[in-house]
Amino acid sequence: MGAETRRLIVAMVLMTGLVAVWSYLQPKSKSQPRPASTAKTEPKQEAAAPIAPAAPVAAAPAPETPEETVVLAGEGFRATLTSHGGALKSLVLEASKYRREEKGKTEQIDLVHVAAGQPYPLAVVASPELGGAQDAASDPAARAPMRVVSRDAKSVVFEGRAGALAVRKTFRLTGKPYELAFDVEVSGAQAPGSFAILYPAYMPPNTKSGGLLSGPALDFVRPVCRGGKDTERFDLASEKAPAKVEGQVAWAGLDEHYFVAAVLPSEPVGTCVFAHGPVAGAGFTAVNVPIEGGARRLQSVVYAGPKELDTLRAYGRSFDSAIDYGAMARPFALFARGLLYVMRWLEALVRNWGVAIILLTLLVRLVLFPLTFKSMQSMNEMRKLQPEVEKLKAKFGNDREKLNMATMQLYQQHHVNPLGGCLPMLLQMPIWFALYAALQTSVELYREQFLWIHDLTLKDPIYVLPILMGVSSFLTQKLSPQPADSSQAKMMLYFFPAFFTILMLNVPAGLTLYIFVNNLVSIVQQQVMMRHQAAPVAAATK
Repeated sequence: MGAETRRLIVAMVLMTGLVAVWSYLQPKSKSQPRPASTAKTEPKQEAAAPIAPAAPVAAAPAPETPEETVVLAGEGFRATLTSHGGALKSLVLEASKYRREEKGKTEQIDLVHVAAGQPYPLAVVASPELGGAQDAASDPAARAPMRVVSRDAKSVVFEGRAGALAVRKTFRLTGKPYELAFDVEVSGAQAPGSFAILYPAYMPPNTKSGGLLSGPALDFVRPVCRGGKDTERFDLASEKAPAKVEGQVAWAGLDEHYFVAAVLPSEPVGTCVFAHGPVAGAGFTAVNVPIEGGARRLQSVVYAGPKELDTLRAYGRSFDSAIDYGAMARPFALFARGLLYVMRWLEALVRNWGVAIILLTLLVRLVLFPLTFKSMQSMNEMRKLQPEVEKLKAKFGNDREKLNMATMQLYQQHHVNPLGGCLPMLLQMPIWFALYAALQTSVELYREQFLWIHDLTLKDPIYVLPILMGVSSFLTQKLSPQPADSSQAKMMLYFFPAFFTILMLNVPAGLTLYIFVNNLVSIVQQQVMMRHQAAPVAAATK
């Protein structure tokens, strides 16, 4: 394809760059900075949800009170609640699929990540107007002992104090997968103020956040909040000042790659604040609920589990925006969801996600066959003109400009479109980006095996697929008409497959599998068409 092929490669690189730049320029946060010591927001002018006067709560237990823990075994998870703050000490996902490698050992996913001294998730603190500390992360009430007033196999009730407030918390299994009911009642507010539900997070400061073509590490976590019409995330590795998320809170919690743990109030309420914690890598989101005085009750549920698209959508409130497609793939998010639905349907038939990806490749090739057929016809016509191109090479020697112009004139005389073979490849690129997005964000493919590959969302551990993909790319180029310029021909034949192989070494194995199978189908189709067209020619010469 000569100079046009070179332009195609440049176009592919530019397209990738433009997508990255476009995503980078999108407004990622509308947060406003707040003083570093503040972990609350001013009360909003909204009607408080009054409740009947709560029964008097006894004084808080003494600080040296031994810790009590209560385990609630729900559908797909096991939650351990502690009397120290009446909060969530651990939440372990029980499915065998939801495991991770940690220091050479395989362990179940735990969606609680806190540093030493941090509050536990769902701790409650009062605003300074109601006796709380200026810095919510260091408020001793967040880990102060609370009294277990009742407990059974499906629920537990804690009582204690936060500043001037009496606090009563109820945790209850709902019977739904990965879900807990969580109710908070506060009373004793003598002035307007607020109380905050804390959802802390921690990750080691050197945790990898991923690159342009590789996703983040599994333990890459971020506080997240849906405020108003925006879903914001807080980078724990940054030095950002505390920030407020505008709009009432639809949900807030912890984002952990393929998983999310979030509290969803019964209706949008209050505001969110992000802030850093006591050590590097620690931080939290605080849901600040206003109190005009007296008492208030907040009913909510906690979802802590995999980011299954249908499950998240069922909650409404744009909870599916907990799935973060990242800067590179965000423009293809809608397409990625469509591919996921197709792959889910195929996987339901064959019971293997690797085979589903292969079938997806064949399905896409079938849909694009009319264009592919015309493309291959165009390339075969160009192949017939190769002897004429060789004559032009001999005629113009090293004068590349005249050689390219003469080659283009030759193609025009024979009504050959040198770009005809490029269109199917250009149409495949959005599919590649969308499949990349699906692999990086769809928990359905997490830890799914195919042959020697233990996880299709990760790179091939022994690099067999990238090498096979590189070899198939070389064969594809070998079968394609070569550019008139010999230097361009060598670049397309050797450099492009080698460069593409290196590029694919660290991308998800599922995407490499798709491209490899796509190349194989292209080679087979090209061989069939070449033999089909050669047969009539041979018959005509007899």
